[in-house]
Amino acid sequence: MQYLSMKFKVFALVCSVFVGVIAILLIVMLHESKMTKETSSQINILLKQEVEQKIKLATDSMAASLGELVKGLPENEQIKIIDNAIDKFRFEEDKSGYFFVYKEHVPVAHPTRKDLIGKSLYDAKDDNGVYYVRELFETAKSQSQEGKFVYFAFSKPKPDGSLAIADKIGYAVIIPNTDNIWISTGVYIDTLQGYVDNNSRDIISKFKSIIAKSLIIGVIVFCIIFFPFVYMFYANIIKSMRALEYNFKSFFFISSS
Repeated sequence: MQYLSMKFKVFALVCSVFVGVIAILLIVMLHESKMTKETSSQINILLKQEVEQKIKLATDSMAASLGELVKGLPENEQIKIIDNAIDKFRFEEDKSGYFFVYKEHVPVAHPTRKDLIGKSLYDAKDDNGVYYVRELFETAKSQSQEGKFVYFAFSKPKPDGSLAIADKIGYAVIIPNTDNIWISTGVYIDTLQGYVDNNSRDIISKFKSIIAKSLIIGVIVFCIIFFPFVYMFYANIIKSMRALEYNFKSFFFISSS
């Protein structure tokens, strides 16, 4: 190594720096998939928490309003008023969000499953073995300030009017001034996943843009500082070596005289 020329050493230093920059770019690109997955996971957790609070607030508000409307009325009139209030109500972009109402384990108002009204669903369970009606009723009776939620699979209305089974986050609460009549709603997980994917793409895109701009600016600043410094360093060494060579020649010329 000590026998290599100064020019070669400087060239090797510059090349090693560029190799380092390229290595950083490759590492970022290779970890992009992992970053996307981890970001999606974190966004999923945050959005689920946000959705849970959204459906809790909406259901609590609806229950309180309905409770005041039906206060003091016979139960059959209460159910009729509640049914009229929720029958046409929809939310979410695909109109898959709705409210449904049970009397203990029996549906008394349901906008998408009229065929279930009046039938006891005490033993109803989804494909994962979740007795969702029982769990919703139990959480409705013992709701907390933080909110208790039930994850289950249920039929989802599609834009063409047909139904499909999809996982759902559900929340239920007793309607005030009624005898164990509870209202519930939920958000389907596949709808939530769409929000997660869109937000993940936006965040990753912005993150990649920031990384790319930072690397470009870093390389430009590095080139502005590094190359003049290397040039001056190399020129100074060459100048010093030439001066030394001149002094040696002068010394030997004087000595020989």
